[in-house]
Amino acid sequence: MKEKFADVLMEMLELKTLDKITIKDIVTKCGVSRQAFYYYFNDIYDIVEWIFLTAAENILKEFSDIDSWQFGYRSLMFWSKNHKALVINSYKSIQREYIENFMTTVLYRYIVKVVESQAVDMDVTPTQKEFISKYFTLAFVSISLDWIRRGMIEEPDDIVNQIEILVKGDFRKALLNFEESNFPEGKP
Repeated sequence: MKEKFADVLMEMLELKTLDKITIKDIVTKCGVSRQAFYYYFNDIYDIVEWIFLTAAENILKEFSDIDSWQFGYRSLMFWSKNHKALVINSYKSIQREYIENFMTTVLYRYIVKVVESQAVDMDVTPTQKEFISKYFTLAFVSISLDWIRRGMIEEPDDIVNQIEILVKGDFRKALLNFEESNFPEGKP
């Protein structure tokens, strides 16, 4: 039933904005009572959050064996573009943090894996690795949110390719910089 509510909401978003859709609209289209809706969700924004979190889980599950952040980021961008009405309407509503949290959750999981793999045999602290992961995650999320704000005009592949060129070698460089800072007199 959750999926049915989500499908109906996404269908309605093709015709009107999120703030113009009511629970009554959704349950009428589904042919169920309001009680059925409230069994699963607290409000419309709860459905939006569920859609984003479910998508994040599916994206991560589908690519859980990758060793490169580009695949996860590209998947996130294509999912967003394929669900443009939902993403843009959510972004333009007062609940835009769902978009930001969704992207941060997905990207951070990929970036942590990259940082961890690059940090093997390096003397960096978990806090330093976490900081590097957060830094790159926030940069990618900011680029993604700007892309959404401007209407998702560019193709996801173009954005991912540009970022890939820009950050090539930067994960390792950041780790090396932290390692150097841990041993100002040189590594023992």
